Amino acid sequence: MELKAIERLLEKYLEAETSLKEEARLQAYFTSGNVAPHLLEYAPLFSYFGSAREEIFEGKVSYVSWGRKRVYSLVAVAASIVILMGVVVQQNNRVNEFGTYDDPELAMQKTKEALEMISTYMNTGTEDLGYLQEFNDTTNKITKNP
Repeated sequence: MELKAIERLLEKYLEAETSLKEEARLQAYFTSGNVAPHLLEYAPLFSYFGSAREEIFEGKVSYVSWGRKRVYSLVAVAASIVILMGVVVQQNNRVNEFGTYDDPELAMQKTKEALEMISTYMNTGTEDLGYLQEFNDTTNKITKNP
């Protein structure tokens, strides 16, 4: 009967559903020395917990206090280095992306395509300005006629 209860408690323990009292009962069983052969594999686990509870750290903990100003200055230097590296990499990519054209007609065609693309994007941004003008006109009418 006791063995069945221990097996049930062990299953609950492995599912992380035991209380502290039940865990203490399991530990008492596994450290007693009278453990069923098929449960012997769990004995080292519970004996470790018992010995670990008695351990005391006797060494000294030393740490170096850097101070806020020093940490902030190191962070600022690191951020500056990252930004500088980003600028250098970006400049290298720009040099590799753009080239010159030997054929003047091809250069003119590519320039027209680029300007047409810019013009298209600029015009799409100005379409909504008509609504803004209507809003301004209405606002002026309301404020002039109190």
